[in-house]
Amino acid sequence: MSKFPEALRELVNPVYNGNRLKLGVFGINGPGTVMTTHADRFLPTWQDSVAVAKMFDDAGLEAIVPYSRWKPFGGPEHATGVTLDTFAWAAAVSAVTSYSGVFATVHAHAVHPLVAAKQGATIDQISGGRFALNLVVGFYLPEIETFGSDAGTKDDRYDLGEAWIDAVRRLWTETGEIDIDTPHVKIKGGVSQPKPVQKPSPPIMNAGSSDRGRQLAGRYADIAFVVSQTEDPAAIAEQVASYKSYAREQFGREIQVWGYGLVVQAPSIDEAREILRTYTVDHMDRESVDEFARYMFGSAMPAERLQAMRPVIAGGGSMQLLGTPKDIADKLAMMSDCGMDGVLLTFVDYAGGSRAFVDTVLPVLEERGLRAPYRRA
Repeated sequence: MSKFPEALRELVNPVYNGNRLKLGVFGINGPGTVMTTHADRFLPTWQDSVAVAKMFDDAGLEAIVPYSRWKPFGGPEHATGVTLDTFAWAAAVSAVTSYSGVFATVHAHAVHPLVAAKQGATIDQISGGRFALNLVVGFYLPEIETFGSDAGTKDDRYDLGEAWIDAVRRLWTETGEIDIDTPHVKIKGGVSQPKPVQKPSPPIMNAGSSDRGRQLAGRYADIAFVVSQTEDPAAIAEQVASYKSYAREQFGREIQVWGYGLVVQAPSIDEAREILRTYTVDHMDRESVDEFARYMFGSAMPAERLQAMRPVIAGGGSMQLLGTPKDIADKLAMMSDCGMDGVLLTFVDYAGGSRAFVDTVLPVLEERGLRAPYRRA
């Protein structure tokens, strides 16, 4: 039997390259994070999705990250539920790209770790060692309940997430049969072959804003994905440092911290704000916004506060990267100065927005030394 290739992940997966500011695209397996009915909204067909993926791969971005959605924010036929399965999607994207790290996003309650380990190792073989896994423990309880599972408490979900990661890592790294018998994960005589290309294992990303989320990321993840609730640099720097110092001091581990931002490019910041207002106010997807708000806040939020929050929810709650190429580069440089290792980018018009970003913002970032110019080998 031929031996499968092996390589240190730092040598083959670009999320470990030397760029001070790493970049990725988020959400192109679905309509994205902005809840809008505007005609610019992305349609997640395979053809449109792979076109954007290839664009960023050709430009040398480090990560292409999908999101997992099992239940729409809205009715059963609502557009927010139209998402391509992340493992099948990642395998296909890996086959037609050659540089970017390609992620699959997985809900711990939806996929058994034995299945995920086999799927992930297979994609790592297809990609030549560029696979990564983004683990979600779940916050939208109706989504978890569609699997016939009791969502339990937040601690229950994080307990599952920790046991899940531990099982996948063992299946990726250990030989022989593996037995696991915990309240959340059970495997009897488990074997997963082939092993991943990357050694010791493909990187794992996790997003969690609570103390328990930081604990999971610090102990088990390689990349913490954080959402900044403010644009104040001091607060962002403190948030990033809290993840890195916690991992280092509590578990002796070094982790990356990535953020995310919505890009709206225009001749000025004011014009970009007006475009964003068109997306999130004039063409707000009210059905999905209100479903999200009802679930997250219930009746606790006063009506006037909810009214003010709707555009924020519609915009996906991300950092706003607005204006000219220089304006956008300034904001990204600020995030980097705050200690972020990378930023995942979202757009409403992924096709046009991505092309403009590649053509006009990347050169500014390179001129400032935040990124080395990428030249395909």
